[in-house]
Amino acid sequence: MRNILLIVFFFSAYISKSQNNFDNYREDQFYVSVYYNSLGDELTSFKENKFSTSFNLGFIRDIPLSKSGKFAFGFGVGLGINSFNNNLKLSSDGSNTINLLNNRDIPKKNTFNFSELQLPFEIRWRNSSSTNYKFWRIYTGLKYSRLISSSYTYESNSDVYKLDNIPINIDQLGFTLNIGYNTWNIGLYKSLRPFFNKKVDNFPLELEQFKLGLVFYIL
Repeated sequence: MRNILLIVFFFSAYISKSQNNFDNYREDQFYVSVYYNSLGDELTSFKENKFSTSFNLGFIRDIPLSKSGKFAFGFGVGLGINSFNNNLKLSSDGSNTINLLNNRDIPKKNTFNFSELQLPFEIRWRNSSSTNYKFWRIYTGLKYSRLISSSYTYESNSDVYKLDNIPINIDQLGFTLNIGYNTWNIGLYKSLRPFFNKKVDNFPLELEQFKLGLVFYIL
């Protein structure tokens, strides 16, 4: 992770230094996003239960690539808080064994939670200017995430327990696409790495994160 941060820092500094002939117009932005979370449907009998959410906030530094400012890179840092509700049950004995519950066995609570540090990189296009604040945008790129904490909570009529440091991949990487006009933007995230790590027993690792929601940029 340290190497990634160093590469981003020096690359940003190099591009910024080479922009002396560009206008001062930038789209440095704080962002807030709310997503519907999913782990895909690669497994037979896998089902999402209730509503899984992802809440994210952060800041992106804009680095124009053209004098007009319509093309740019974006490097940022943020925080994400995620929950997944489905029929995957993590055993209470710490063995990292996962089972698929059938519909009749769905408990009151069966939730995977985790928080993450996010480092987004975007290639940006927008038809904006220093005087036009309402514009179309298409931002696409990659987002690297580093797990900060994780937990699993199970609650049924007969059993209640909570586990920390569950077997989720510490390092996540995904493709991002944000398209919208002015304040309202549709955001998409597709993971390029499995959700669970190799510590999971008796369970395939095909599941990957998919998120769809709204992204708000604040100047």
